[in-house]
Amino acid sequence: MTTLSIEGFRGIRKLEINDLKPLTVFTGDNGAGKSTCLEAAFVLHGRTNALCVFPLQVRRGMGAFSAAGPSFLGLFAGGSAAGRAVISATTRNSARLSLELTIESSPEETVLLEQRDWSLERGDFVDPTNLKDVTTRAPLCFTARRNGKIENQSELVWVFNPPKSAQLMARGGKAGRPAALLMHPSGGTPPDDEDKQRYGDLRAAGRDGEVIEFMRQIDSRIADVEFLETSQTRFFRAKLADGRSLPLGMLGGGAINAFRLGVNLAHVSDGFLAIDEVENGIYNRRLSTLFRALVNHRKRLGTQVMLATHSHEALTAIVGAASEHDPDEFAVVHLRRDEHDDVRATTIAGRDAKSSIEHGYDLR
Repeated sequence: MTTLSIEGFRGIRKLEINDLKPLTVFTGDNGAGKSTCLEAAFVLHGRTNALCVFPLQVRRGMGAFSAAGPSFLGLFAGGSAAGRAVISATTRNSARLSLELTIESSPEETVLLEQRDWSLERGDFVDPTNLKDVTTRAPLCFTARRNGKIENQSELVWVFNPPKSAQLMARGGKAGRPAALLMHPSGGTPPDDEDKQRYGDLRAAGRDGEVIEFMRQIDSRIADVEFLETSQTRFFRAKLADGRSLPLGMLGGGAINAFRLGVNLAHVSDGFLAIDEVENGIYNRRLSTLFRALVNHRKRLGTQVMLATHSHEALTAIVGAASEHDPDEFAVVHLRRDEHDDVRATTIAGRDAKSSIEHGYDLR
């Protein structure tokens, strides 16, 4: 993506960002729209698969359901009942992509059920036996266009038929995951089932060495990582160069987050990776090393990376690492809200960002 345009999505009424690079860093005050820009780019990459929206809702704490279906109003600026949002971009090969999200009816405010741990890929069902006897659906419609022509249409539907079944499902669209991921590094929470699946896929393809190489930038003792599952426990284990073997979590939150970053970066090779609050769980002194590894692996894998941070130390480390490799391949986008609560963006080219930091300016 070289441009990104957002209209009516989340807290952004209208915003256009130009001169995006293979590595783009979003910064700005809390609530300026950093996470929203990452989410918009991620949804646009998954524009043919309506299910990609749901994890964003859960991540924002909006995994609540009403009688009319999931509450998707949080996707639209101001929570407008007449929900409509358009996200568009231009790619490096000059293709014009766009996704229109529309919801035709406003879900009731009464929450009948809260369910936060769905695995939509497996089509899990919810036990509706304690809920009202209603059958309803409130579709979230997707219209994806490429170069102005409709590429795909689909909808996300809440099918509710008590007492037999209740399911969130996509109708139309294309199956499978897009070559894009949105991640939020934790403060050291153990890797989950998705980490296991992605790492397992890479290991089966003989590409797990890419992950180990990335992790060794943070902890040079790591020689290998494997997943172990017994009747009583399941965990990732790190094999160290001196022959010892430890649960990955014993090496600290930095090792866990380096593992996740390495897995996700390799998983979307030639695709798109967005990382919100990239500095989480990483000791400040390790940030430069981490970002050098990220910049080098991104370049080698051909992955476009967007980062969001409000950490001065992280921003300085990112700019420094990117400048060492290729100052023309990255940019910093500073977001701010004006007196009318509209989001404004200033794109700072890599060389200018480096010069600004060297002269003591705080780009945040």
